[in-house]
Amino acid sequence: MLIAQITDPHIGLQPGPATGPLDPTGSLRRALAHVRALQPAVDVLLLTGDLADNGRPQDYAEIAALLADTLPTPADGGPRVLAVPGNHDRRAPARQALAAAMPVAPDAPGDCVCLHVEHGGLHLIGLDTVVPGAAHGALAADQLAWLQRHLAACAGAPVLIFMHHPPLVSGMAAMDACGLLQGRAELGRIVAAHGGVQAIAAGHLHRAIVGQLGGAPVVVAPSSSHQLTLDLRPDAPLALRFEPPMIGLYRWTAADGIACHFSYVEAFGPSHPI
Repeated sequence: MLIAQITDPHIGLQPGPATGPLDPTGSLRRALAHVRALQPAVDVLLLTGDLADNGRPQDYAEIAALLADTLPTPADGGPRVLAVPGNHDRRAPARQALAAAMPVAPDAPGDCVCLHVEHGGLHLIGLDTVVPGAAHGALAADQLAWLQRHLAACAGAPVLIFMHHPPLVSGMAAMDACGLLQGRAELGRIVAAHGGVQAIAAGHLHRAIVGQLGGAPVVVAPSSSHQLTLDLRPDAPLALRFEPPMIGLYRWTAADGIACHFSYVEAFGPSHPI
């Protein structure tokens, strides 16, 4: 199975003096075209939040149109698309426009966008880390209890968890201050107890970063739109960088487990046989 991850497209973010030559829509279109062109074909596409920059209904409608225009449907050989929100998103308009990509579990707590889908022998579980009106993320007790129930229901089976705020400390102080500020330790204990979590895929940090939690790799994919400067000084200000965008790419088989890659959206010319 091949699973692609696109994160933080920030549709609706307008260019300005502080943001430079942004093109969120064009960037997402190119990332989706890259997913479509991959061989072997992608089975699942994960969208891990900050889909829109301001949570406007028209921005989610634009994302739905881009998905429909760029990717074949699963019935025509296209990937299954699954999405969770980020701190820039608004749940209600996102769910309205992207209902097929947000099949919320019937027992999800409150209005959380919690997903549990089995595909090709792998359980895909989406967590909602949004704290409405805040930049930081949290996993409250009710959502952790939901996760624990669902992991117990697939005990002994492989799982991939995906979410927006990554459950790690990156060293980028300004972003860590608005990271996952509640529930990280508890999530680690739940993941360790299950023992079959193959990886935790996340976004939010606008950089490619790898860590671990509860014995599982935590893989942070860069944004399809723009990156943040890598600066590990404690007092470093945030700054944008227009590095070549990448997507997360996960190869999983029951026999071999998971291998995590980052794939450049740009072609950089042809490959040269060795």
